[in-house]
Amino acid sequence: MYDIRRSRLMNKRRTVCSVVFWILSVAVMIIIFLFSSDNGDESKELSENFLELIIEYLGNIISHNVLRKIAHFTEYAALGFCLCGAIHFTFSKRKIYIPLIPCILYAASDEIHQYFVPERACRIFDVFVDSCGSLVGILIFLLIIIVADKRKRNC
Repeated sequence: MYDIRRSRLMNKRRTVCSVVFWILSVAVMIIIFLFSSDNGDESKELSENFLELIIEYLGNIISHNVLRKIAHFTEYAALGFCLCGAIHFTFSKRKIYIPLIPCILYAASDEIHQYFVPERACRIFDVFVDSCGSLVGILIFLLIIIVADKRKRNC
């Protein structure tokens, strides 16, 4: 009886986690799309304002171009993390390529989208940076799952 209740509780948790990670994945994709929809001047202004904050608190440690690449990397790390969580809790898969492929395709489509936005460009290097960010997000999620599983087994 106890095992049946525990199993149902675990299934509910998996379902809730699955839904939450799918919602987060879509939310991150929408945010990426909205940032990509900014024209060149709006995008530059946003990153320059953020750079000014960094300079104010940390000093002149990075350039505008580096900040933009870090932003690309970070937003796609978030996407990789969320998409890996969604796939893991929905299908119980731990394979890196399953969430990585849609992340790479989204990065490529994002750059194509930017080609049509005024004062923006389509850069293959950005797809590479985005893909690396996705991979890091996926690896972080998988590392958390592996550590959690080891802790569970040791209890």
